[in-house]
Amino acid sequence: MNKRSVSAVLLLLMPLLLLSACVGLIVSADKPLRHQAAIEGEPDMLARCAMRALSADSRPSMRLYHYKLQIYPDIPAAQIFAYDTRFLPYIYSSNSPQNPDGIRDYIGSPEILRGVREVEEARYGYGFVLTITQTDHASSHAAVKGDPFVSGIAWNYLLACAAASNRL
Repeated sequence: MNKRSVSAVLLLLMPLLLLSACVGLIVSADKPLRHQAAIEGEPDMLARCAMRALSADSRPSMRLYHYKLQIYPDIPAAQIFAYDTRFLPYIYSSNSPQNPDGIRDYIGSPEILRGVREVEEARYGYGFVLTITQTDHASSHAAVKGDPFVSGIAWNYLLACAAASNRL
């Protein structure tokens, strides 16, 4: 092999390696903890309220996510996963959020997981995971990890839900 062919191979190989490394970072399951605090309210009620607020958010950056609510009555805890629809296996052009004519049908009923003793990990590339665990009869511990922008929005919705439940 001459120098020219070696440099051509390296020139083709380097962008491929860089691209694969970037994709690995995007879909990585390990994302840092962004916020955590003790809040007033039950996990189920707080998660449902935050889920309604997230589903109603019309910002394009938030419309890219498929929100999945899981409730663990035996622990008691609740989780909201914000899966990035660009990396989900069941998103097609007909239901893609990037298609203005697409049918957006991502918000389903909560998944109630009975008999589960620990919260699940994310299965796909995600924007954030919001976990709310009950600590006593009136308060819970909430934590969100993920992307700083979207996890900050989810955290603010959760705090607004906790404040609204305290006023009742």
